[in-house]
Amino acid sequence: MNWEALGAIGEIIGAAAVLATLFYLAAQIKTQNRQLEKSNENVTAQLSIDINNMLINNSDVLMRDNKFARIYQKGMSNQLLDEVEKLQFSQFINRWVALAESVIVVAKAELMFAGDYDLDFLYGNPYMHKLLKTEVGERWFKEEAPLLYSEDYLMKVASFKNSMESDLTLEE
Repeated sequence: MNWEALGAIGEIIGAAAVLATLFYLAAQIKTQNRQLEKSNENVTAQLSIDINNMLINNSDVLMRDNKFARIYQKGMSNQLLDEVEKLQFSQFINRWVALAESVIVVAKAELMFAGDYDLDFLYGNPYMHKLLKTEVGERWFKEEAPLLYSEDYLMKVASFKNSMESDLTLEE
C-alpha cells in the first residue's frame, strides 16, 4: 500500500471521528438543554410558591390578629394611631410594597408572569396604592421607603401614584 492511500484512509477515519464527536456533543447539548429547562421550571415553581406565601403571610396577619385588624381599619380610615400602631401599620405597608417589588423583579427577569401581568399593573397595583394613600402610608413612602428601595423603583411607583391621584381629581 502506498502512502497516499494510507493518508486517504487516515483522513476518512479522522472525518468519521469528527462526525462521531459532533453527534456526541449534540446529544450532550440536548441533554443539558432538557436539564436546564427542568431546572428553570423548578425555579419558576419555587418563585410562584414563594410569592404566594408572601401574599398569604401579608394577609394572614389581618385574619389572625384582631388587634392588628383594628389597627389596619384605623390606618385605612386615617384615624388617630399611637406611635406603636403607626409603626405596625407602616410595616404592613412595607410588606406589600416589598411584595410588589419582588413580583416586578421576577417579571423583569422573565422568570414568570410573561403575559400574565404587565409592569404598569405591578407598579400601579391598586391595593398597594390604596395603602400608600393613607396618612401613615404617605409619610412612610416619603421618609422610610427611600431607605429601603431603589430610587428608580420608587419613582415609578410615585409616578403611578400621582397619575392615579390626578385621575381621581379629574373624575370629581
